[in-house]
Amino acid sequence: MKKKVQKALGILTAFSMVLSMAGCGGNTSGETAQTGTDAAVESAAKDSPGEIGKIIVPYMLTMNAAEEKDMVQDAINELTRDKIGVEVELLCIDFASWSDQLNLLLTDGGVDLFNCSFMSPVFTYADSGAITELDGLLDEYGAGIKECLGDYIECGRFGESIYGVPKVDAYSNRPCVVMDAEICDELGIKPEDIHNFDDLTKVALQVKEAHPELAIFPTGINGDFLGPVGFDPLGTTGNNVFGGLILEDNNLKVVNVFETEKFEEMITYTNQWMKDGLFINDPMNAQDGAVAYLSNNQAFCYLGGGFDPAVTAEVQQNNCGKRLYGAELSAVNYATTDSASGMMWCISALSEHKEASMKFLNALYTDPELANLVCSGIENVHYVKRDDNTIDFAEDLDAFTTGWPSGMGTFWPNITITFPWAPNPPDYYQAWIDSNNNATASPALGFTFDSTNVADEIAACTNVVSQYYNTIVLGLDNTEELLEKFRTELHSAGIDNIIEEKQTQLDAWAARQ
Repeated sequence: MKKKVQKALGILTAFSMVLSMAGCGGNTSGETAQTGTDAAVESAAKDSPGEIGKIIVPYMLTMNAAEEKDMVQDAINELTRDKIGVEVELLCIDFASWSDQLNLLLTDGGVDLFNCSFMSPVFTYADSGAITELDGLLDEYGAGIKECLGDYIECGRFGESIYGVPKVDAYSNRPCVVMDAEICDELGIKPEDIHNFDDLTKVALQVKEAHPELAIFPTGINGDFLGPVGFDPLGTTGNNVFGGLILEDNNLKVVNVFETEKFEEMITYTNQWMKDGLFINDPMNAQDGAVAYLSNNQAFCYLGGGFDPAVTAEVQQNNCGKRLYGAELSAVNYATTDSASGMMWCISALSEHKEASMKFLNALYTDPELANLVCSGIENVHYVKRDDNTIDFAEDLDAFTTGWPSGMGTFWPNITITFPWAPNPPDYYQAWIDSNNNATASPALGFTFDSTNVADEIAACTNVVSQYYNTIVLGLDNTEELLEKFRTELHSAGIDNIIEEKQTQLDAWAARQ
Protein backbone atom coordinates (compact mmCIF):
# COMPACT_ATOMS: atom_id res chain seq x y z
CA MET A 1 0.00 0.00 0.00
CA LYS A 2 2.97 2.29 0.45
CA LYS A 3 3.63 1.82 -3.25
CA LYS A 4 0.15 3.09 -4.10
CA VAL A 5 0.48 6.40 -2.35
CA GLN A 6 4.03 6.87 -3.62
CA LYS A 7 2.72 6.25 -7.12
CA ALA A 8 0.14 8.98 -6.66
CA LEU A 9 2.75 11.35 -5.28
CA GLY A 10 5.00 10.50 -8.19
CA ILE A 11 2.27 11.27 -10.72
CA LEU A 12 1.58 14.68 -9.20
CA THR A 13 5.30 15.43 -8.91
CA ALA A 14 5.70 14.56 -12.58
CA PHE A 15 2.75 16.82 -13.49
CA SER A 16 4.33 19.75 -11.76
CA MET A 17 7.61 19.18 -13.49
CA VAL A 18 6.03 18.98 -16.90
CA LEU A 19 3.82 22.02 -16.50
CA SER A 20 6.36 24.02 -14.87
CA MET A 21 8.53 20.99 -14.25
CA ALA A 22 10.44 24.28 -12.05
CA GLY A 23 11.42 28.32 -12.11
CA CYS A 24 12.06 31.59 -10.47
CA GLY A 25 14.95 32.10 -8.12
CA GLY A 26 18.09 30.07 -7.65
CA ASN A 27 21.46 31.72 -7.09
CA THR A 28 19.98 35.18 -7.31
CA SER A 29 19.05 37.82 -4.78
CA GLY A 30 17.66 35.60 -2.08
CA GLU A 31 17.21 32.05 -0.91
CA THR A 32 13.88 30.33 -0.48
CA ALA A 33 12.79 29.93 3.13
CA GLN A 34 10.32 27.05 3.15
CA THR A 35 9.67 26.38 6.79
CA GLY A 36 6.33 26.98 8.49
CA THR A 37 6.03 29.74 11.05
CA ASP A 38 3.09 30.19 13.37
CA ALA A 39 4.02 33.86 13.56
CA ALA A 40 3.25 34.32 9.87
CA VAL A 41 -0.15 32.65 10.32
CA GLU A 42 -0.98 34.66 13.42
CA SER A 43 0.00 37.92 11.71
CA ALA A 44 -2.85 37.44 9.27
CA ALA A 45 -5.26 36.84 12.14
CA LYS A 46 -4.52 40.29 13.55
CA ASP A 47 -6.11 41.79 10.45
CA SER A 48 -9.19 39.56 10.71
CA PRO A 49 -12.51 41.26 11.27
CA GLY A 50 -14.87 39.74 13.84
CA GLU A 51 -16.92 38.13 11.10
CA ILE A 52 -15.86 34.70 9.84
CA GLY A 53 -14.93 34.71 6.15
CA LYS A 54 -16.33 31.71 4.26
CA ILE A 55 -14.64 30.62 1.05
CA ILE A 56 -15.01 27.87 -1.57
CA VAL A 57 -11.88 25.95 -2.60
CA PRO A 58 -12.10 23.20 -5.27
CA TYR A 59 -10.04 20.05 -4.82
CA MET A 60 -8.94 17.60 -7.51
CA LEU A 61 -9.82 13.91 -7.20
CA THR A 62 -7.87 11.24 -9.06
CA MET A 63 -7.83 8.08 -6.95
CA ASN A 64 -10.92 7.94 -4.76
CA ALA A 65 -14.14 9.79 -3.95
CA ALA A 66 -12.96 11.49 -0.72
CA GLU A 67 -15.89 9.98 1.19
CA GLU A 68 -14.71 11.56 4.45
CA LYS A 69 -14.33 15.04 3.01
CA ASP A 70 -16.74 16.51 5.55
CA MET A 71 -14.70 15.12 8.43
CA VAL A 72 -11.50 16.70 7.08
CA GLN A 73 -13.30 19.93 6.24
CA ASP A 74 -14.63 20.18 9.80
CA ALA A 75 -11.13 19.64 11.19
CA ILE A 76 -9.75 22.34 8.88
CA ASN A 77 -12.43 24.83 9.91
CA GLU A 78 -11.95 24.12 13.60
CA LEU A 79 -8.33 25.13 13.12
CA THR A 80 -8.69 28.10 10.77
CA ARG A 81 -11.76 29.59 12.41
CA ASP A 82 -9.76 30.38 15.53
CA LYS A 83 -6.41 31.13 13.90
CA ILE A 84 -7.36 33.32 10.96
CA GLY A 85 -11.12 33.81 11.07
CA VAL A 86 -11.82 31.77 7.92
CA GLU A 87 -13.97 28.74 7.12
CA VAL A 88 -13.62 26.75 3.91
CA GLU A 89 -15.98 24.65 1.82
CA LEU A 90 -14.05 22.03 -0.14
CA LEU A 91 -15.54 21.33 -3.54
CA CYS A 92 -14.36 17.96 -4.90
CA ILE A 93 -14.00 17.74 -8.69
CA ASP A 94 -12.85 14.74 -10.69
CA PHE A 95 -9.62 15.20 -12.65
CA ALA A 96 -11.32 14.42 -15.97
CA SER A 97 -13.68 17.37 -15.65
CA TRP A 98 -11.39 19.68 -13.69
CA SER A 99 -10.74 22.29 -16.36
CA ASP A 100 -14.33 22.49 -17.61
CA GLN A 101 -15.81 22.70 -14.11
CA LEU A 102 -13.32 25.32 -12.94
CA ASN A 103 -14.00 27.51 -15.95
CA LEU A 104 -17.74 27.34 -15.24
CA LEU A 105 -17.17 28.20 -11.57
CA LEU A 106 -15.02 31.17 -12.54
CA THR A 107 -17.75 32.42 -14.87
CA ASP A 108 -20.54 32.33 -12.29
CA GLY A 109 -18.53 33.26 -9.19
CA GLY A 110 -18.78 29.82 -7.63
CA VAL A 111 -15.17 29.64 -6.49
CA ASP A 112 -12.89 31.85 -4.40
CA LEU A 113 -9.42 30.28 -4.24
CA PHE A 114 -8.18 27.65 -6.69
CA ASN A 115 -5.22 25.81 -8.19
CA CYS A 116 -5.17 26.59 -11.92
CA SER A 117 -3.12 23.54 -12.93
CA PHE A 118 -4.28 21.57 -15.98
CA MET A 119 -6.04 24.70 -17.25
CA SER A 120 -5.07 27.56 -19.54
CA PRO A 121 -1.95 29.57 -18.58
CA VAL A 122 -2.39 32.08 -15.77
CA PHE A 123 -1.85 35.04 -18.11
CA THR A 124 -4.94 34.10 -20.13
CA TYR A 125 -7.11 34.37 -17.02
CA ALA A 126 -5.38 37.58 -16.01
CA ASP A 127 -5.85 39.06 -19.48
CA SER A 128 -9.56 38.19 -19.47
CA GLY A 129 -10.12 39.59 -15.99
CA ALA A 130 -11.10 36.22 -14.50
CA ILE A 131 -8.57 36.37 -11.65
CA THR A 132 -7.63 39.19 -9.32
CA GLU A 133 -4.35 41.00 -8.82
CA LEU A 134 -2.66 39.73 -5.68
CA ASP A 135 -0.02 42.35 -4.87
CA GLY A 136 -2.04 44.29 -2.31
CA LEU A 137 -3.46 41.14 -0.74
CA LEU A 138 0.02 39.65 -0.48
CA ASP A 139 1.34 42.80 1.18
CA GLU A 140 -1.47 42.80 3.75
CA TYR A 141 -2.19 39.13 4.38
CA GLY A 142 0.48 37.10 2.55
CA ALA A 143 3.73 37.79 4.40
CA GLY A 144 4.24 34.07 4.94
CA ILE A 145 3.83 33.31 1.23
CA LYS A 146 6.38 35.95 0.28
CA GLU A 147 8.87 34.64 2.81
CA CYS A 148 8.26 31.06 1.75
CA LEU A 149 8.65 31.58 -2.00
CA GLY A 150 11.33 34.24 -2.08
CA ASP A 151 12.25 35.16 -5.66
CA TYR A 152 10.03 32.40 -7.04
CA ILE A 153 6.95 34.49 -6.34
CA GLU A 154 7.83 36.49 -9.46
CA CYS A 155 6.79 33.52 -11.60
CA GLY A 156 3.19 34.59 -11.14
CA ARG A 157 3.71 38.13 -12.38
CA PHE A 158 1.97 39.16 -15.59
CA GLY A 159 2.83 42.67 -16.67
CA GLU A 160 3.00 44.85 -13.58
CA SER A 161 1.04 42.60 -11.20
CA ILE A 162 1.16 39.18 -9.59
CA TYR A 163 -1.89 37.07 -10.45
CA GLY A 164 -0.85 33.67 -9.11
CA VAL A 165 1.61 32.14 -6.67
CA PRO A 166 3.41 28.85 -7.41
CA LYS A 167 3.12 25.91 -5.09
CA VAL A 168 6.30 24.98 -3.25
CA ASP A 169 8.11 22.37 -5.29
CA ALA A 170 11.53 21.53 -6.64
CA TYR A 171 11.64 24.28 -9.25
CA SER A 172 14.87 23.49 -11.05
CA ASN A 173 15.35 20.89 -13.73
CA ARG A 174 18.07 19.10 -15.69
CA PRO A 175 18.09 16.14 -18.09
CA CYS A 176 18.78 12.74 -16.59
CA VAL A 177 18.66 9.05 -17.43
CA VAL A 178 16.76 6.48 -15.35
CA MET A 179 18.18 2.95 -15.65
CA ASP A 180 17.39 -0.62 -14.61
CA ALA A 181 19.45 -1.03 -11.43
CA GLU A 182 19.76 -4.81 -11.72
CA ILE A 183 21.42 -4.55 -15.13
CA CYS A 184 23.67 -1.75 -13.90
CA ASP A 185 24.83 -3.90 -10.97
CA GLU A 186 25.36 -6.87 -13.25
CA LEU A 187 27.61 -4.91 -15.63
CA GLY A 188 29.33 -2.71 -13.07
CA ILE A 189 27.69 0.48 -14.32
CA LYS A 190 27.76 3.24 -11.72
CA PRO A 191 25.38 6.22 -11.98
CA GLU A 192 28.04 8.55 -10.61
CA ASP A 193 30.20 7.84 -13.69
CA ILE A 194 27.55 9.19 -16.09
CA HIS A 195 27.49 12.95 -16.65
CA ASN A 196 26.68 13.59 -20.32
CA PHE A 197 25.61 12.04 -23.62
CA ASP A 198 29.09 10.69 -24.31
CA ASP A 199 29.06 8.72 -21.06
CA LEU A 200 25.51 7.55 -21.75
CA THR A 201 26.45 6.34 -25.23
CA LYS A 202 29.24 4.14 -23.82
CA VAL A 203 26.86 2.64 -21.27
CA ALA A 204 24.15 2.09 -23.88
CA LEU A 205 26.51 0.17 -26.18
CA GLN A 206 27.78 -1.90 -23.24
CA VAL A 207 24.27 -2.91 -22.24
CA LYS A 208 23.23 -3.65 -25.82
CA GLU A 209 26.16 -6.01 -26.23
CA ALA A 210 25.31 -7.83 -23.01
CA HIS A 211 21.54 -7.83 -23.56
CA PRO A 212 20.78 -7.73 -27.30
CA GLU A 213 17.18 -8.74 -26.55
CA LEU A 214 16.55 -5.35 -24.91
CA ALA A 215 15.93 -1.98 -26.43
CA ILE A 216 18.08 0.63 -24.73
CA PHE A 217 15.91 3.68 -25.37
CA PRO A 218 12.13 3.45 -25.50
CA THR A 219 10.16 6.38 -26.84
CA GLY A 220 6.88 7.81 -25.69
CA ILE A 221 3.66 7.67 -27.62
CA ASN A 222 4.09 8.30 -31.37
CA GLY A 223 7.86 8.40 -31.10
CA ASP A 224 8.14 11.30 -28.66
CA PHE A 225 11.63 11.06 -27.17
CA LEU A 226 13.53 14.23 -26.30
CA GLY A 227 12.69 17.90 -26.46
CA PRO A 228 15.35 20.56 -27.07
CA VAL A 229 17.85 20.42 -24.18
CA GLY A 230 19.58 23.40 -22.59
CA PHE A 231 17.13 26.18 -23.43
CA ASP A 232 14.73 28.44 -21.58
CA PRO A 233 11.59 27.96 -23.72
CA LEU A 234 10.06 31.29 -22.71
CA GLY A 235 6.52 29.99 -22.57
CA THR A 236 6.39 27.56 -25.52
CA THR A 237 7.40 24.24 -24.04
CA GLY A 238 7.89 20.57 -24.89
CA ASN A 239 9.08 20.09 -28.47
CA ASN A 240 7.54 23.43 -29.42
CA VAL A 241 10.32 25.79 -28.36
CA PHE A 242 9.61 28.58 -30.81
CA GLY A 243 12.36 30.93 -29.74
CA GLY A 244 14.30 30.50 -26.52
CA LEU A 245 17.42 31.40 -24.59
CA ILE A 246 20.58 29.28 -24.62
CA LEU A 247 20.88 28.90 -20.85
CA GLU A 248 24.66 28.46 -20.70
CA ASP A 249 25.09 31.77 -22.57
CA ASN A 250 23.38 33.61 -19.69
CA ASN A 251 21.96 36.43 -21.80
CA LEU A 252 18.57 37.66 -23.03
CA LYS A 253 19.07 37.00 -26.75
CA VAL A 254 16.10 35.02 -28.12
CA VAL A 255 17.29 32.55 -30.76
CA ASN A 256 15.72 30.09 -33.16
CA VAL A 257 16.42 26.95 -31.15
CA PHE A 258 16.15 24.66 -34.17
CA GLU A 259 18.96 26.52 -35.97
CA THR A 260 21.49 26.36 -33.11
CA GLU A 261 24.60 24.20 -32.89
CA LYS A 262 23.29 22.96 -29.56
CA PHE A 263 20.21 21.44 -31.17
CA GLU A 264 22.30 19.92 -33.95
CA GLU A 265 24.61 18.33 -31.38
CA MET A 266 21.64 16.75 -29.63
CA ILE A 267 20.22 15.15 -32.77
CA THR A 268 23.69 13.95 -33.79
CA TYR A 269 23.68 11.78 -30.67
CA THR A 270 20.11 10.54 -31.08
CA ASN A 271 20.60 9.77 -34.77
CA GLN A 272 23.71 7.72 -33.97
CA TRP A 273 21.77 5.81 -31.32
CA MET A 274 19.24 4.89 -33.98
CA LYS A 275 22.03 3.70 -36.33
CA ASP A 276 23.43 1.59 -33.48
CA GLY A 277 20.06 -0.12 -33.02
CA LEU A 278 19.47 1.24 -29.54
CA PHE A 279 15.81 2.28 -29.91
CA ILE A 280 12.67 0.18 -29.70
CA ASN A 281 11.29 -1.19 -32.94
CA ASP A 282 8.85 1.01 -34.87
CA PRO A 283 9.09 3.93 -32.41
CA MET A 284 6.73 6.23 -34.33
CA ASN A 285 3.89 3.82 -33.64
CA ALA A 286 4.62 3.37 -29.93
CA GLN A 287 1.46 3.47 -27.82
CA ASP A 288 2.96 3.18 -24.33
CA GLY A 289 4.89 5.64 -22.20
CA ALA A 290 8.63 5.09 -21.88
CA VAL A 291 8.39 3.92 -18.25
CA ALA A 292 6.12 1.04 -19.29
CA TYR A 293 8.93 -0.50 -21.34
CA LEU A 294 11.15 -0.66 -18.25
CA SER A 295 8.31 -2.09 -16.18
CA ASN A 296 7.75 -4.82 -18.79
CA ASN A 297 11.48 -5.67 -19.05
CA GLN A 298 11.62 -4.49 -22.66
CA ALA A 299 14.10 -1.63 -22.25
CA PHE A 300 17.11 -0.62 -20.15
CA CYS A 301 16.52 3.07 -19.53
CA TYR A 302 14.62 6.20 -20.45
CA LEU A 303 15.50 9.87 -20.62
CA GLY A 304 13.72 12.28 -18.33
CA GLY A 305 14.26 15.34 -16.20
CA GLY A 306 14.15 16.54 -12.63
CA PHE A 307 16.02 18.42 -9.96
CA ASP A 308 17.80 15.28 -8.71
CA PRO A 309 18.25 12.11 -10.81
CA ALA A 310 18.20 9.90 -7.71
CA VAL A 311 14.85 11.32 -6.63
CA THR A 312 13.45 10.96 -10.16
CA ALA A 313 14.48 7.29 -10.12
CA GLU A 314 13.01 6.78 -6.65
CA VAL A 315 9.63 8.15 -7.70
CA GLN A 316 9.54 6.07 -10.88
CA GLN A 317 10.63 2.80 -9.29
CA ASN A 318 7.43 2.87 -7.26
CA ASN A 319 5.51 3.29 -10.51
CA CYS A 320 7.21 0.54 -12.51
CA GLY A 321 7.89 -2.01 -9.77
CA LYS A 322 11.67 -2.43 -10.00
CA ARG A 323 14.85 -0.88 -8.64
CA LEU A 324 16.10 2.05 -10.70
CA TYR A 325 19.16 4.25 -10.73
CA GLY A 326 19.24 7.85 -11.89
CA ALA A 327 22.20 9.67 -13.43
CA GLU A 328 22.67 13.27 -14.49
CA LEU A 329 23.17 14.31 -18.10
CA SER A 330 24.01 17.89 -17.15
CA ALA A 331 25.91 19.21 -14.16
CA VAL A 332 23.69 22.29 -13.85
CA ASN A 333 20.16 22.58 -12.48
CA TYR A 334 18.44 25.45 -14.27
CA ALA A 335 15.33 27.18 -12.97
CA THR A 336 13.00 28.91 -15.43
CA THR A 337 9.61 30.53 -15.18
CA ASP A 338 8.04 27.64 -17.08
CA SER A 339 9.39 25.06 -14.67
CA ALA A 340 7.85 26.80 -11.65
CA SER A 341 4.56 28.10 -12.94
CA GLY A 342 2.68 24.90 -13.75
CA MET A 343 0.70 24.79 -10.51
CA MET A 344 -0.32 28.31 -9.55
CA TRP A 345 -2.81 29.36 -6.88
CA CYS A 346 -5.14 32.19 -7.84
CA ILE A 347 -8.14 34.10 -6.46
CA SER A 348 -11.23 34.60 -8.60
CA ALA A 349 -11.99 38.17 -9.64
CA LEU A 350 -15.64 37.52 -8.75
CA SER A 351 -14.83 36.34 -5.24
CA GLU A 352 -16.54 38.35 -2.52
CA HIS A 353 -14.04 37.01 0.01
CA LYS A 354 -10.65 37.94 -1.40
CA GLU A 355 -9.12 38.84 1.97
CA ALA A 356 -10.29 35.59 3.56
CA SER A 357 -8.97 33.67 0.54
CA MET A 358 -5.51 35.21 0.92
CA LYS A 359 -5.47 34.52 4.67
CA PHE A 360 -6.31 30.87 4.03
CA LEU A 361 -3.73 30.64 1.23
CA ASN A 362 -1.08 32.16 3.50
CA ALA A 363 -1.88 29.56 6.14
CA LEU A 364 -1.60 26.74 3.59
CA TYR A 365 1.98 27.84 2.87
CA THR A 366 3.04 28.38 6.49
CA ASP A 367 1.02 26.32 8.98
CA PRO A 368 2.22 22.68 9.25
CA GLU A 369 -0.94 21.59 11.08
CA LEU A 370 -3.18 22.85 8.28
CA ALA A 371 -0.83 21.56 5.56
CA ASN A 372 -0.88 18.07 7.08
CA LEU A 373 -4.68 18.12 7.20
CA VAL A 374 -5.15 19.01 3.52
CA CYS A 375 -2.28 16.84 2.29
CA SER A 376 -2.72 13.73 4.41
CA GLY A 377 -6.00 13.87 6.32
CA ILE A 378 -6.54 13.31 10.03
CA GLU A 379 -3.98 11.58 12.23
CA ASN A 380 -5.03 8.11 13.46
CA VAL A 381 -7.96 8.17 11.04
CA HIS A 382 -6.30 8.42 7.64
CA TYR A 383 -2.68 8.08 8.66
CA VAL A 384 -0.51 7.13 11.62
CA LYS A 385 2.75 8.71 12.66
CA ARG A 386 5.86 6.52 12.83
CA ASP A 387 8.73 6.80 15.29
CA ASP A 388 10.96 8.47 12.69
CA ASN A 389 8.44 11.30 12.08
CA THR A 390 7.22 9.89 8.80
CA ILE A 391 3.66 8.67 8.31
CA ASP A 392 1.88 5.64 6.87
CA PHE A 393 -1.73 4.69 6.25
CA ALA A 394 -3.89 3.86 9.21
CA GLU A 395 -4.61 0.15 9.68
CA ASP A 396 -6.41 -1.60 6.81
CA LEU A 397 -6.28 1.49 4.58
CA ASP A 398 -4.40 2.27 1.38
CA ALA A 399 -4.40 5.04 -1.22
CA PHE A 400 -7.64 3.75 -2.77
CA THR A 401 -9.65 2.94 0.36
CA THR A 402 -8.77 5.86 2.61
CA GLY A 403 -11.54 8.42 3.03
CA TRP A 404 -9.22 11.30 2.11
CA PRO A 405 -6.99 11.37 -1.04
CA SER A 406 -3.75 11.33 0.90
CA GLY A 407 -1.57 10.68 -2.13
CA MET A 408 -2.46 14.05 -3.65
CA GLY A 409 -0.44 16.26 -1.31
CA THR A 410 1.51 17.87 -4.13
CA PHE A 411 -1.72 19.50 -5.31
CA TRP A 412 -1.64 21.80 -2.27
CA PRO A 413 0.59 24.87 -1.86
CA ASN A 414 3.27 23.49 0.47
CA ILE A 415 3.79 19.78 1.04
CA THR A 416 7.34 20.44 2.30
CA ILE A 417 6.08 21.36 5.80
CA THR A 418 4.17 18.07 6.17
CA PHE A 419 5.25 14.65 7.42
CA PRO A 420 6.76 12.64 4.55
CA TRP A 421 5.11 9.35 3.68
CA ALA A 422 7.09 6.18 4.38
CA PRO A 423 9.28 4.74 2.98
CA ASN A 424 10.67 8.21 2.29
CA PRO A 425 13.15 9.46 4.91
CA PRO A 426 12.18 12.17 7.43
CA ASP A 427 14.26 14.76 5.54
CA TYR A 428 12.74 13.85 2.17
CA TYR A 429 11.69 17.40 1.32
CA GLN A 430 14.99 18.96 2.30
CA ALA A 431 16.40 17.98 -1.09
CA TRP A 432 13.66 20.04 -2.75
CA ILE A 433 14.51 23.07 -0.64
CA ASP A 434 18.24 22.69 -1.21
CA SER A 435 17.79 22.38 -4.97
CA ASN A 436 15.79 25.61 -5.09
CA ASN A 437 18.36 27.49 -3.08
CA ASN A 438 21.23 26.19 -5.23
CA ALA A 439 19.63 26.31 -8.69
CA THR A 440 21.10 28.40 -11.49
CA ALA A 441 18.46 30.89 -12.52
CA SER A 442 17.66 31.67 -16.12
CA PRO A 443 18.35 35.33 -16.85
CA ALA A 444 14.67 35.52 -17.81
CA LEU A 445 13.56 34.35 -14.39
CA GLY A 446 10.10 35.77 -13.73
CA PHE A 447 9.35 36.68 -17.35
CA THR A 448 5.95 35.50 -18.61
CA PHE A 449 5.32 35.46 -22.34
CA ASP A 450 1.92 36.64 -23.61
CA SER A 451 1.34 34.69 -26.81
CA THR A 452 -1.89 36.48 -27.80
CA ASN A 453 -0.35 38.46 -30.66
CA VAL A 454 1.21 35.39 -32.28
CA ALA A 455 -1.38 32.71 -31.49
CA ASP A 456 -1.89 31.89 -35.18
CA GLU A 457 1.85 31.58 -35.80
CA ILE A 458 2.25 29.28 -32.78
CA ALA A 459 -0.56 27.04 -34.06
CA ALA A 460 1.03 26.89 -37.52
CA CYS A 461 4.51 26.15 -36.14
CA THR A 462 3.09 23.48 -33.83
CA ASN A 463 1.72 21.68 -36.88
CA VAL A 464 5.16 21.79 -38.52
CA VAL A 465 6.79 20.34 -35.42
CA SER A 466 4.19 17.56 -35.29
CA GLN A 467 5.05 16.66 -38.87
CA TYR A 468 8.85 16.66 -38.67
CA TYR A 469 10.33 16.83 -35.18
CA ASN A 470 10.26 13.22 -33.95
CA THR A 471 11.40 11.87 -37.32
CA ILE A 472 14.40 14.22 -37.23
CA VAL A 473 15.32 13.40 -33.63
CA LEU A 474 15.10 9.66 -34.24
CA GLY A 475 16.97 9.79 -37.57
CA LEU A 476 14.28 7.88 -39.44
CA ASP A 477 14.89 9.68 -42.73
CA ASN A 478 17.61 11.75 -44.34
CA THR A 479 18.13 14.07 -41.39
CA GLU A 480 20.10 16.74 -43.24
CA GLU A 481 17.46 17.16 -45.94
CA LEU A 482 14.56 16.89 -43.51
CA LEU A 483 16.08 19.41 -41.11
CA GLU A 484 16.42 21.94 -43.90
CA LYS A 485 12.80 21.42 -44.93
CA PHE A 486 11.72 21.64 -41.27
CA ARG A 487 13.47 24.97 -40.81
CA THR A 488 12.10 26.38 -44.06
CA GLU A 489 8.52 25.47 -43.17
CA LEU A 490 8.91 26.95 -39.68
CA HIS A 491 9.94 30.24 -41.26
CA SER A 492 6.91 30.08 -43.56
CA ALA A 493 4.67 29.32 -40.56
CA GLY A 494 5.84 32.45 -38.75
CA ILE A 495 8.52 31.40 -36.26
CA ASP A 496 10.39 34.67 -36.89
CA ASN A 497 7.33 36.65 -35.77
CA ILE A 498 7.17 34.60 -32.57
CA ILE A 499 10.84 35.17 -31.86
CA GLU A 500 10.47 38.90 -32.52
CA GLU A 501 7.46 39.10 -30.20
CA LYS A 502 9.30 37.23 -27.46
CA GLN A 503 12.33 39.50 -27.80
CA THR A 504 10.17 42.64 -27.66
CA GLN A 505 8.35 41.49 -24.53
CA LEU A 506 11.53 40.24 -22.91
CA ASP A 507 13.32 43.54 -23.51
CA ALA A 508 10.40 45.45 -21.99
CA TRP A 509 10.40 43.11 -18.98
CA ALA A 510 14.16 43.53 -18.51
CA ALA A 511 13.81 47.32 -18.61
CA ARG A 512 11.38 47.15 -15.68
CA GLN A 513 13.70 45.11 -13.47
